[in-house]
Amino acid sequence: MFKIIGVVLGYLVFNLPGAFLGYFIGSSIDRSRSYGIGGVNPFTHGHRQTVFIKTIFTLMGKLAKADGHISQDEIDHVELFIEKNGMSAEHRKEAITLFKQGAANDYDIQPLINEFMSVCGHTRNLPQILIVYLIVMSIADGHLHTDEENLLRQIAARLGFGSIEFQQLLDMTLNQFNFSGGQSG
Repeated sequence: MFKIIGVVLGYLVFNLPGAFLGYFIGSSIDRSRSYGIGGVNPFTHGHRQTVFIKTIFTLMGKLAKADGHISQDEIDHVELFIEKNGMSAEHRKEAITLFKQGAANDYDIQPLINEFMSVCGHTRNLPQILIVYLIVMSIADGHLHTDEENLLRQIAARLGFGSIEFQQLLDMTLNQFNFSGGQSG
């Protein structure tokens, strides 16, 4: 919205160069408002939450299936996650659909991660929360399979984490898991 105002005002004051300047200034204001700086945009927050939930359940399905089968422990972990987040029956059904979609052998995660990064990737916090949740999911059955770790590394790289950063998150999460006696909830 502000970029349109910027273009019009810039053009009226400084002609074509002013329109370009107004566009860039207005775009900056639009971006800052959508990220919650200088005002909160509830539609953006809701959209960000929807994309985060979509991404987490779909990637949980992909991770659960990475070792060739989905264990009961992994299913229980997803159910516990749904319960702890107080999801309604409708949202639970949607989450299970997303999980199954991600578990499909031919599901390509790249478009999902691209969407996540365009909506949620502007802060380091949300990608980090996502990768930690996914690590916890991968150890829900008590151990980290090689295929799960490889997929986690691939996802982490696409989320912008270097191998050292990812290893630190993995070690931290595994240590917490072991410290808590294997309670992955």
